[in-house]
Amino acid sequence: MRFISLTTDFGLSDWFVGTMKGVIYRINPRVTVVDLTHDLLPGDIRAGSFALAAAYRYFPKGTIHVAVVDPGVGTDRKAIAVRTADYFFVGPDNGVLSFALRKERIKSIHALENKTHFLKPLSQTFHGRDIFAPVAAELSRGLAIRKLGPAVHDLVHLPWPEPRHRQGSIKGEVVYIDRFGNAITNIEAPKSPSTAAPRKKS
Repeated sequence: MRFISLTTDFGLSDWFVGTMKGVIYRINPRVTVVDLTHDLLPGDIRAGSFALAAAYRYFPKGTIHVAVVDPGVGTDRKAIAVRTADYFFVGPDNGVLSFALRKERIKSIHALENKTHFLKPLSQTFHGRDIFAPVAAELSRGLAIRKLGPAVHDLVHLPWPEPRHRQGSIKGEVVYIDRFGNAITNIEAPKSPSTAAPRKKS
């Protein structure tokens, strides 16, 4: 069974998320769709990128992660699909996928240009429904990523703020605040030291 995760800024008061799911299920009724989040502030690409990066690796291998935070919809920004060693990522090429891809081994990136896999007529403003949802559904059915469009060799990266180490101290910054008010920083927790092998008694 394949899984598709959805990360958007669409909210839940309108029909947008439900319509995307309907498109996916019409193409592949056997896939499982998981809502990662839809409560991002409209157009907040950085928050969408962080939310996806925080959660994607907890899904089964082969999951198709769709992220649609797309203030540039209708412009000449690319739409892409990315295959890594363990997952697929689908969305606009505006940086929303970049935090998750920082630590992934990318195997290929393809521009979504094969319109046979889009809904018709193609909306200028609802690419979540007309491009990203059907493409993700086709991937879940086993479509080869190369059939979606030509390979590209780079994508838009949001700058990730690296913590600064100085004289025994570390300085970071808040990169996300969750709904409980927890401020999440770019400082990673230290890794637990490996347990030393027990010494033999002399």
